[in-house]
Amino acid sequence: MISHKVIDLNYLTEMSEGSEELMVELISMFLKQVPLFQEQLKMLYDQKEYVALGKLAHKIKGSVAMMGITELATDMKTLEDTAKQEVEVEKYPILINKFNRVSAEAVTELTQVLNNLKCKGLC
Repeated sequence: MISHKVIDLNYLTEMSEGSEELMVELISMFLKQVPLFQEQLKMLYDQKEYVALGKLAHKIKGSVAMMGITELATDMKTLEDTAKQEVEVEKYPILINKFNRVSAEAVTELTQVLNNLKCKGLC
C-alpha cells in the first residue's frame, strides 16, 4: 500500500472488511463532506455559535477518524470540548485553520486512492 502523509487507510480497510466498493463509497462521501465542513466551521465561528461549533466538531471527528487522520480527530475532539463549554475561544481559529489545511491534503491523497480503487482492472 502507498504511504500517505495525512491519511491512514488501515481503519477504513478493516471497517469495510476489505470491500473496495464500500471504501469507494465512504471515501466519496468524505470528499463531498469536507467543503461543507470547512464552510460550516467558518460560519459557526464567525457567528459565535460555539455550542453548535462543538457539535459540528464532534461530527467531523468521526469522519476524519474513519479516514485515519488521527491528528485532526484529536484536534476536533479539543474543539468539540472547548466550544461546547465556550472556553479557550482564541484556539478555535487555529484548530479550524489546521482542519482546512490538513483536510485539503487529505482530499488530494484520498482522490488518488479513489482513482486507484476505481481503476483497478480497468486501466
